[in-house]
Amino acid sequence: MNKKVIFKNKRYTHLDIKKDYLKYENLIKKPEWIKNHGFYPFIHYKIVFNKYIYNENINQREEKVKERGIFYSSHIDRYIYQYYGQLVNREYNKISIEKGINKVATAYRDNLQGKCNIHFAKEALEFIYKCNNAFVFVGDFTGFFDNLDHEYLKEKLKQVLKVSKLSADHYSVYKNITKYTYVELCDIEKVKDKTSKEMRSELKYFNTEEFRKFKKEHLIKNKENYGIPQGSSISSVYSNVYMIDFDKQINDYVTSKKGLYRRYCDDLIIVIPIKNDEASNKQYIEYINKIDKITKDVPRLDLNLDKTEQFIYNSNKDKKLINLKGDKNILNYLGFSFDGQVVKIREKSLFKYYCRAYKKVETVKRYKGKVSENAVKKKLYQLYTHLGDYKYGKGYGNFITYARKSEEIFNQSNNLKNEIHNQVKRHWNKINRKLNE
Repeated sequence: MNKKVIFKNKRYTHLDIKKDYLKYENLIKKPEWIKNHGFYPFIHYKIVFNKYIYNENINQREEKVKERGIFYSSHIDRYIYQYYGQLVNREYNKISIEKGINKVATAYRDNLQGKCNIHFAKEALEFIYKCNNAFVFVGDFTGFFDNLDHEYLKEKLKQVLKVSKLSADHYSVYKNITKYTYVELCDIEKVKDKTSKEMRSELKYFNTEEFRKFKKEHLIKNKENYGIPQGSSISSVYSNVYMIDFDKQINDYVTSKKGLYRRYCDDLIIVIPIKNDEASNKQYIEYINKIDKITKDVPRLDLNLDKTEQFIYNSNKDKKLINLKGDKNILNYLGFSFDGQVVKIREKSLFKYYCRAYKKVETVKRYKGKVSENAVKKKLYQLYTHLGDYKYGKGYGNFITYARKSEEIFNQSNNLKNEIHNQVKRHWNKINRKLNE
């Protein structure tokens, strides 16, 4: 690569010792070394979280437990995946420009710097607002990473790299992402009789002899011809590569109708301007069938039409969205809700934020009167109030940081009404009221 990129060292415990990137930088950039490198298994665990769905029939939120599998690689492998991810991304950027789809895929891009999901949401929602009338299609793919076809991915990878055969080093990376192996974090904890938190300070989970024994009993292989691990830095790049023909076909179709198509990983939005005399169910079905047909051309790509939403935007009717399925007339996209005029952070995100904040409040209460009470309370304020709202670029900040950044970006719009400030302006009073109950 032309520019020198230093990757961030992370101090998590894995199957190899914690490594400094600078000590391995030269090796990682040697194709011959990569070709012969023995990749470690991923470590897999599940994130369990609550999804809250508003049920209008009983007028209350219902709680649904969801699980998401996460794979994380060893330290040396992470550097390799990051480096080769950048190599592939560089070529993907070139071919996406050639194909006229550079703006389509908005996730995991390194040539759209300075922009994030907030900017991409603002672009799409502004496009809708500026249409006199429009058909809007939003949806996502079922089990996206879990279903990517290996052979098709390899063909698209060759297409992006403009080669007839993958080089030995690129093939080695591809092979270890498709025919990956992994171990369960819970099995490590069971064998070591410790939690992962208790082992954070250790250089690695096992010595060489222990690891060999552990692998024999607990190593799991992906024996399918599809699926890549979600969590690896190169998996995200590969997912864009996989979708390159889909993006091209959808974009050509939508732009031929002067519309807009954007895809953020497995979330997509399509906006097609329409005339009043074109507004008929027959026309909408034609759009949906075309999207469905292009989807079926890509192996194992499942766009569940039952879970998609279609709207009609009509500027002559108070600039409102109409849900063609008869559900709520609210479009949710990349964490924001939109009714045709007003933009807000999704209620689900706001509800989750307050649930976590109030849970932390209960922790603070348990420490009341103890020496560490002030330290725990300080942590609450850092995580959930404006006191932890670091300026952009000087720390990660918190949900309030995100809300304020969202408010700032959407305030740049001359069209959209922004109510994000009103959603969080009373967060300090709410949290302190809970503390004093």
